Amino acid sequence: MRHLLCTLLGLLVLATSARAAVPPPTQDEVRIGRQIAAQLEAKYEVVKDPALNERLNRIAKTLVPVSDRAGVTYAFKILDVEVPNAVSLPGGFIYVTKPMFDFVRSDHELAAILAHEIAHVAHAHGMEMLRRQNRAALITILVAALTRDPKVAQGVNLASIGVLAQYTRDLERDADLTAITYLQKTPYSPVGVLTLMERFEWLEQYRATVDLGAWADHPKTAERVDYIEADLRRRGIPIIRRIPANYLRLTVREIKERSIAGGELLVNDRVILRLIDPDRVRAVAERLDRLFNADLRSFEVGLESYGETWFLVARGTTIVTLTARDAQWNGTTVKDLVLAIHARLRAAMEEDLRRRKLNG
Repeated sequence: MRHLLCTLLGLLVLATSARAAVPPPTQDEVRIGRQIAAQLEAKYEVVKDPALNERLNRIAKTLVPVSDRAGVTYAFKILDVEVPNAVSLPGGFIYVTKPMFDFVRSDHELAAILAHEIAHVAHAHGMEMLRRQNRAALITILVAALTRDPKVAQGVNLASIGVLAQYTRDLERDADLTAITYLQKTPYSPVGVLTLMERFEWLEQYRATVDLGAWADHPKTAERVDYIEADLRRRGIPIIRRIPANYLRLTVREIKERSIAGGELLVNDRVILRLIDPDRVRAVAERLDRLFNADLRSFEVGLESYGETWFLVARGTTIVTLTARDAQWNGTTVKDLVLAIHARLRAAMEEDLRRRKLNG
């Protein structure tokens, strides 16, 4: 009986969470979106930078095919607005502000932003907002959301709108969670939705913020962090923040010293070790990659020795084994070599942690 009840509850959850396919945009939806887009572009300059546009459209081309609304012709543009933000309009018009490209720490986080905005279009949230408010109010809300300036919305009945960005709580949550679904079908990490929101939360806590006043009905960032993380866990997605947040980057470079092939391992562009045989260095990078993904702390990195051989270790794993030949190739003793590698690795990890605490 208990098993049957659990099964029925599970089916109920699936049934209630299922979403009917949204029909393709009507001519009216596209016309409305195009009119609002023209007003935005009359107010803010469209950025033509080739590198930024290539990055934007490259990621967008990966996301559009996995969205769940057929018949949408998307257009992605960059606006020269002072704050990092993004906005979507009815019919598939999506804008990202220029500062957002510096705010995101990786293509994974930029993909999270685009997936969120595509979800708004795919689920016709803009048209839903038009049903809730008149077009003039919607345009004002969109501009206020894009600039993050509540003053823009003066004269609009904010108490009745009850939003901070362009969407109310239910639509924003839907876009957040749908973005995770889209990203699961791409090479980009769905954890980028979480790391991006966590960074916004950090900014709210440690940087000056404006009084949101009547806009408070928009989901609080902390609330969004909570339900995004809960949804990732529900789906069984490992929460590995390092990749989308782009920290503790590992790079292997092949080198040649006195006609002997070797390799260098870098953490955040800082050389940590140099060893004979690039494949050994790649193996070290793979071990560190797994440890970094498991949130290794610098104090957990230690040293062990057996006779003339030294080992760099962490959490019961040998990161690298160093021999007299390695020391000779580096022009030092084995002990001095392992001490230097240990110090450089810990320093790189500690510097990375300080940077994250400072910049979110």
